[in-house]
Amino acid sequence: MLFALKRLLILAVLIVAVYCFWPRSPSLSSFDPERMAELQSGIWKDAAAKKSRELVFPLYETYERQYRLPPVSSLKLAFDTARALNIFYTAPDAADQEKALLPLQTVFTTLKNETKSKFDANAVARLELMTWSLRADRAKRAQLTSAWSELIGMVHGCSAADALPAAKKFAVAAKLADEEKWDEARKSCSEAWSAVKALHQPNP
Repeated sequence: MLFALKRLLILAVLIVAVYCFWPRSPSLSSFDPERMAELQSGIWKDAAAKKSRELVFPLYETYERQYRLPPVSSLKLAFDTARALNIFYTAPDAADQEKALLPLQTVFTTLKNETKSKFDANAVARLELMTWSLRADRAKRAQLTSAWSELIGMVHGCSAADALPAAKKFAVAAKLADEEKWDEARKSCSEAWSAVKALHQPNP
């Protein structure tokens, strides 16, 4: 009985080790647009409701399943992103919202290194925080599409003009999410992620 238990324990350890250390091919274009839309709409919903603990699971899946990052890196990124969102959504003013920049810089630095991308991690972190701020300030919503196109262009290695169709869809999705029209928001998000994925397809 004890011998069988030890064998079971060793097998479990081996399975975990294989899962954690099996070679991965991280990529910013490996995601499934429909699943990314589901994850993003859920993240928006939990972030707005200040459910910081619930954020970790969809964020982990985003990094580990959709971008194919190693589990340990994905877990760290999930916690860092959740921390940034929690800081932003619980901040009493714009000055305190800026404190979310530091964990965001860590997130994008790690993401850049893991995927061997060439974007400026600090600039991307600043743009990401800007999109959060523009979403929160209804008077500045008109600038959101432009900020998103710059962000997408930098991360995915294309021009802001090429990223504009995806940015427009994300802006529509964000507006629908703020109106709690979650099914419509998810659909627009899916179209946005499909447009992002298309940026990585070779031209015919």
